[in-house]
Amino acid sequence: MKRILFTAAVAAAIAGPAVSENYYEGKTITYIIATSPGGGYDAYGRLIGNYLGEYLGADRVIFNNLPGAGHIIGANTLFASDPDGLTIGTFNTGLIYAQILGQEGIRFDLNEFSWVGKASSDARTMVLSSNSGLQSFDDLIAAPGPVLFAASGVGSANYTETKLLADGLDLNIQMIPGYNGNEGEMAMMRGEVVGQVASLESLRPFVDGGNGFFALAVGGDMQPQAIDYATTDKGRAIVNLIDANSNLGRLTAAPPGVPDEILEELRDAYMAVLTDPTFLADAEKLSLSIDPARGDVVAEQVRSALLQSPETTAIIAAALEVEIPTVTVTSDIVSLEDGNKLVGFMNGDASVAAEVSGSRTTLTINGESAERSALMVGMNCEFTYDPATDPLEFKVATCTGEVMAEAEPEMMMVTSAILSLEDDGKVVGFTGAEGEMTGEISGSRTALTIDGAEADRGALTVGMTCDFAYAPNADGIEFASAACTQ
Repeated sequence: MKRILFTAAVAAAIAGPAVSENYYEGKTITYIIATSPGGGYDAYGRLIGNYLGEYLGADRVIFNNLPGAGHIIGANTLFASDPDGLTIGTFNTGLIYAQILGQEGIRFDLNEFSWVGKASSDARTMVLSSNSGLQSFDDLIAAPGPVLFAASGVGSANYTETKLLADGLDLNIQMIPGYNGNEGEMAMMRGEVVGQVASLESLRPFVDGGNGFFALAVGGDMQPQAIDYATTDKGRAIVNLIDANSNLGRLTAAPPGVPDEILEELRDAYMAVLTDPTFLADAEKLSLSIDPARGDVVAEQVRSALLQSPETTAIIAAALEVEIPTVTVTSDIVSLEDGNKLVGFMNGDASVAAEVSGSRTTLTINGESAERSALMVGMNCEFTYDPATDPLEFKVATCTGEVMAEAEPEMMMVTSAILSLEDDGKVVGFTGAEGEMTGEISGSRTALTIDGAEADRGALTVGMTCDFAYAPNADGIEFASAACTQ
């Protein structure tokens, strides 16, 4: 091992950035596993953690199992830990769905974790127990009553994905949550439940032991594939989303803010572990598939997974029977159309457009209430909107930036006799640049004088000579002033 360590260290020094020399020497690493002992996450975490401690030169690695709330407890604890690189952890990808929906209890942001890497791509499978009386996925579809399925806590990947598949493929499944680790497999053997949705690798020992069979797969090479049973756009969207998230298997992360040189040392050691021949042999003995990716790649994949369209978010929310949360995005205004009613902005890499309602959108610019006509391309805004609305409409838009001063309209000056009067002197006929024209005398906005004294428009008479001032307007003329003489 020492020879391998030396070789890996030399390769990292040549190929990668500078690392903190001997930072981990003699230190203790805490590895948080957000589920109970036993099962896939525990197996991956302990195997990787032991090798990682040796590669880093740490004195020891302590494993801390923190199950509960669909891995949220463990993820919250990891997120709040000191960013010194001495606490790392693993949790399942169901938290991507939980964050998209703003699930209660989340005190982390997956985008802010210091990602170390991922160990595998977890094709999802549905297993039915051998004692269920079912022989195929088609038998499950044809089952007359609700079929009981085991799941981990609400919000976990297998809970969420079981609900999504049931909704997308129209399956008559009743979820029984609370089975952590390998408890779901034990429940199938006892006849408490009929099936379970989980990763291929975590369920393979159960199947290899003759206790069940793979009835359906999402991703990978196994048949039949769920996409072949997806007969609607909603079903296909659900299967494709689960398939994309299956590429993020067995994640390892550190808290936000780990110094770059320490994070790079962690990533170098992590990738060295997952390509170590001895480690790979041990993983094979435990039936753990390895398909590693470095932390910077994982960070980008997680960010992309969180950027779901409003339509997909609505599908997830409907399947899980939760309210769709509002989305808050900070972006520069990239385009304005339809009199500033339609605003283009960026949500991550996605270009989005939403409407500013004159009555329903609360709009402020530089801390003051404003009209949408004052918006300008380039202003930085915090937009809040409901992704389920069609078209998208902002609830709140809080913007900052330079506001263009409105140009004073160029005034037209005309001297003419009053040709006609209508509507009690409100509508005045006069001779202008385009011949006979009409304009309005506003009771509050037009400065009207007769023989130098303020007057009401009811005092006007046909034949008076007036100096009219007005701004040309396609919607009609309203006089700014009218100075008339008898």
